[in-house]
Amino acid sequence: MKRLSLLLVWMCAVVFIPGMINAQDVKKYVDQGIEKCELGQYDQALKDFNDALKLKPNDASLYDLRGMAYRCKNMIDQALKDFQKAMELDPKFGRPYRNRAMVYFDQGDFTKSLEDLKKAQSLGYKVDEDFLKMVARKAAEKK
Repeated sequence: MKRLSLLLVWMCAVVFIPGMINAQDVKKYVDQGIEKCELGQYDQALKDFNDALKLKPNDASLYDLRGMAYRCKNMIDQALKDFQKAMELDPKFGRPYRNRAMVYFDQGDFTKSLEDLKKAQSLGYKVDEDFLKMVARKAAEKK
């Protein structure tokens, strides 16, 4: 009986503890990355998000966060790729649509920006109504 108990404890440790450590590490890297972004330390933020992605490579929110760091560094192609990857991994995740809309807005492509803002909104992501109206107005003016 004692051997069975030890075996069960060992099996739980092998199965559950690595997942818990992994989740803690991912959270640590995400928290550090967000903090570094807020401080304008985008290279370090990118390193943290990359470290998190090594542990959790199919997490749409991690690609979205890294995309924002790329956007802040004005690395637009990389940002767009990460937003696209986040959308592919989780098509019902609205935040990368809003974030891609911001890139399009910065580029003056108000039609694409408006499309993405509406998509984000349709997926339940809260979009500022005044901003949405302003983008719609700018998109209409460009036509």
